[in-house]
Formats: sequence, structure tokens, C-alpha cells
Amino acid sequence: MSKVIIYGYSNLGSKIAKSLKNSKFEIIIVDFDEDNYNKAIIDGFNAFRKELLEDEELVEIGIKNNVKAFYCVSDSSNNNFFVTLSARNLNKNIKIIAKANSKSDSKKMLLAGATKVINPYEIGALRMFRLLDKPIISHVLDEILFGDSLLNIEEFSIIEGSHLDGKYLKDFDFSKEFNIIIIGLTNKEVNDNFIFNSHSKNHKIDAGDTLVAIGYKENLDKFNKFIRSIN
Repeated sequence: MSKVIIYGYSNLGSKIAKSLKNSKFEIIIVDFDEDNYNKAIIDGFNAFRKELLEDEELVEIGIKNNVKAFYCVSDSSNNNFFVTLSARNLNKNIKIIAKANSKSDSKKMLLAGATKVINPYEIGALRMFRLLDKPIISHVLDEILFGDSLLNIEEFSIIEGSHLDGKYLKDFDFSKEFNIIIIGLTNKEVNDNFIFNSHSKNHKIDAGDTLVAIGYKENLDKFNKFIRSIN
């Protein structure tokens, strides 16, 4: 059976683990924090209490053998960086998904050898889509995180004066114009909660709002240039 190793079992790591609990993969949790380690055991996962800063520890948890994906999502950015670096050195073919809290973190993790970089919006979208029990959507998201798909999920902050500032979501055909899908947004005029685009309300986009989209990197980059250009 293929393994998925999750390094870090705080908020983000536990969400990933629970969303995959009934999947075809063997889930292995690793955390250096005693409380997080105990929580993983209580939740029924095979867990190790290790910091993974030594290559021997990575080898011990099976980093070289039949690992489908390695999530590096602990609360320590420094640990995530060094563990990603070591894991990539030990296994050139492993798929490493690393947590990033900022664009600079994203660049750092990619340089360390991460295959993909994720953020809390991505995991939130994954969990909520799975709750909808849509097989096609679930398959697409599995491909994004585990397969060889070049699709990515990214967030975009709207700046004042942007082409989207003051417009409405339904004013644009994002799929036709940019070949991307807008999952939803955080609307500062309503609250800070994530609003899915599937809702019938036509939301107004304002500076300070954040859009979350799925697409190929080149199309997401094109969209980013568009929204960052000033009217």
C-alpha cells in the first residue's frame, strides 16, 4: 500500500489527515510536539514523535519506500524548510507538498525541493468540496495534490484600482477569458469567511478582497498580471 506521510499534526496537518483517512493510502503522522503526537494517536493514526532534522529519522519513517506524497506542514517554517530539503535529497522522485504562509515562503519551499506549495485556503476548499460528495470534483482535487496534474490552487488579493476593483463576479467569464475557475472569495464588506462562487449571489469585488482560483500555472500568472494592472 502506498503511504502518505504528514509532518505536522496541528490545525492544517490534522485536516489533511482526516480528509484522507478513508482513502486508499496508509497515513503516517510525524510531529515533534507531544500534544500533537498524542492527538494523532487518539485520532487513530500511526504516528511518530520525531523532529526529522536528521536523515536517519526520515529513513526510519520510510521516506525512500513507496511514498505517494509527503506533506510538510508543521508549525515551524524553519523545520519545514530543512525537512523538505532533506526529504528531496533522500528521494528525488517523491511528491513533496509544503506549507507556505507567504510568497517568500513559497519561493523558499520550491527552492528546497517542494513539488507543490499549499496554503490554508487550499485545504479549506479540499475539505468543503469533499463534503459536497461530488466524485468529479473530488477526483480533480486528488489529482492536484497527489497526481501529476499541473493544476494549482492560488489566492489573489485585489488591490485598489485593479481591473476587478468595484466589479461583480458575474461581470467576467473567467473560464473563457483566462481558462481558470474561481472557487470563491473572502469579501471584506460581508465578513472574513470564505464564500463559494457556487452561491447564487453576485458578489461585488472590492480592494482588499481575496479570490481563490484553480487553473494551470501559466493561466494563473496571466490572471495575476491582469488584476494587478491599474485601470
